[in-house]
Amino acid sequence: MSAYGSSYGPAGPVGPAPHAHGPEGGEPLDPAAEERAAAADRLGEELLAGRTARQDELAHQIYEQLRAGSEVDDIKHLIGKLSRAATEDAQDRGTLRQAGGGR
Repeated sequence: MSAYGSSYGPAGPVGPAPHAHGPEGGEPLDPAAEERAAAADRLGEELLAGRTARQDELAHQIYEQLRAGSEVDDIKHLIGKLSRAATEDAQDRGTLRQAGGGR
């Protein structure tokens, strides 16, 4: 949990909502679409679990800008910074694991 709350949104469970039904709410998604949605959920959970303080701050800035009415094109620089931070932090974790004997 960060200083800004657990999900940056309204209080409630953290993580993506399950994808059990199609757009009408009563029809199940086709199996391929269901698997893609489940894979996206798993990726989102992994990204949230491994987020560093730097990534957390950038994600908060992005959330605040969008909440204030910014369009995605207005915050592409922040999205790029978050992407670079995630890549650098993942590389740092890999380097630490190698140096620490696989921890």
